[in-house]
Amino acid sequence: MEVRLLSHTPEIDRLVYTAARTCYSNLTPSDIWEDSHANKQELIRRIIESGHHSVLEHVVFNFEVAGISRAASHQLVRHRLASYSQQSQRYVEPRNGLSY
Repeated sequence: MEVRLLSHTPEIDRLVYTAARTCYSNLTPSDIWEDSHANKQELIRRIIESGHHSVLEHVVFNFEVAGISRAASHQLVRHRLASYSQQSQRYVEPRNGLSY
């Protein structure tokens, strides 16, 4: 199996903090984004502990995964842990024996 990180959300703590504060503040998201003095880590910890996990969905990581079985890829897609774009085994010939 080969896994490669293609991209990720910059300033993750700032983004999650802004999402969390937006839910409970009369400030605009852009005002919250500029709040550089806040204890972001403490609020993020409290939000996660309280079960408010939807604020984490703003964070994005994009991976390239190759060399896993059709059964494994089917389980990933079936359980919808993330969003997927999978190379078709019907229309695309594998390169170097790997599908993407």
